[in-house]
Amino acid sequence: MDIILVSSKRNKTANLRVKATYLVLIVIGVLVIVASFFYNLTRYARKEVDRSRLSQLESENRIVQKEIKRIEGELSGLQVLIDSLEQYDKELRSYAPLRPIAEELREMGIGGYAPDFARQDISPKVKQELADVSESLDNLVGRARLQRQSYDELVNHLQEKAHLRDHTPSIIPVQGWMIRGYGYHIDPFTGQVKMHEGLDIAAPIGTPIVSPADGMVRFAGERKDYGQCVEIDHGYGFMTVYAHCQRLRVNAGMRVRRGDIIAHVGTTGRSTGPHLHYEVRLSHAAANPLNYILSNAHIFD
Repeated sequence: MDIILVSSKRNKTANLRVKATYLVLIVIGVLVIVASFFYNLTRYARKEVDRSRLSQLESENRIVQKEIKRIEGELSGLQVLIDSLEQYDKELRSYAPLRPIAEELREMGIGGYAPDFARQDISPKVKQELADVSESLDNLVGRARLQRQSYDELVNHLQEKAHLRDHTPSIIPVQGWMIRGYGYHIDPFTGQVKMHEGLDIAAPIGTPIVSPADGMVRFAGERKDYGQCVEIDHGYGFMTVYAHCQRLRVNAGMRVRRGDIIAHVGTTGRSTGPHLHYEVRLSHAAANPLNYILSNAHIFD
């Protein structure tokens, strides 16, 4: 390859003969230098980015570890709380009474999601701390769920008990004097010994008669021998009967609550004087009403 040099001052020219091989080597050398420059520049930039990223990750790790410590403290408080709730649950189930939850079942309630931090770009220390927190949280969640189920069972049981209590005859239906109790007595109309399936309570005409428990009126009207009569179905097999009433305050199909006035004392039907004939039936069999009066302070012989 020839290279011609021209001088404008002396109006002369010079020829330089350069081999093509040298020119190629020169070009390659320049390219290598440029490539090396940009390569080193890129490496330097990457190192600066990595240093900045590393500093950021270290800062984030410190924040994460601090938060883990806080969560561990909260979990410890929850552990104490659930321990106390489980103890309280045992006492309530014993009082209810309900069968206590076996410790084996409580352990079976533990378990669930198990996170895998092995492939995460975090330090081994943080991995272990996260795994410990996750295990503790999973443990508490399992115990809390089981405790919730236990409390639901307790609430349902106690509500059923309350419903049974409200529908069980337990108060005297009228204030007065007991003139004849449950059992065999001489019938004043026939003079023969006969089973008396209720309780006769004397009281002035018009004295209010109240329902001794919640229930539904099954009958309200005239009935042979009983005169004006009310029958209340309380559920759970309980039925109460009120005979010889003067004035009825309820109709069939009405719901009544304990203490509601259902009628007034009278002398209708087969009666020798103003009084209430009160019967309690359990599964259609007559029962002694005195067994279903919690306080007989207002009954006088």
